[in-house]
Amino acid sequence: MKSYLRLAVFTALLGLAPVAMAISTESAATELIQRQHVGRNLKTLATAVAQRTQTFAMMASKLGMPATQSLVAKELDAYAGKFQDQWNANLATIYARHFSAEELVSLTAQGSNSPYAPKLAAKQNVIGAEMQQLSTPILTAYVSAAMNSAFAKFSNR
Repeated sequence: MKSYLRLAVFTALLGLAPVAMAISTESAATELIQRQHVGRNLKTLATAVAQRTQTFAMMASKLGMPATQSLVAKELDAYAGKFQDQWNANLATIYARHFSAEELVSLTAQGSNSPYAPKLAAKQNVIGAEMQQLSTPILTAYVSAAMNSAFAKFSNR
């Protein structure tokens, strides 16, 4: 009976191992994203998207380019907190798909000196494509919120 119980516990623990591994890989990916500031490009991307909108062009024709850029930058700053966490979570999800917990911990601690830095460099295009597919709705919502707010302030001038 005791042997059966030990076997049942051992089998149950084996069944939980992939879940524990997935959680630690996701945690390691989240830590990498936070410590290495991997998601810092969100505002840069949002600025580029915002500047291609008709709303931006219309405001720039009335306010001038510097004033419009300043207004949009302030609104992007104001809304960044609402979208940054989800952006970072998507990055962590993607990194966890491509790297083990060990690799992620090494990249977090050693950065470009990690033995896994070449693997990271080799995966950048794939990670970028996956991020674009997964996170375009976040970028769109972020730019829309900031531009709507900027336009409201522009209209009240």
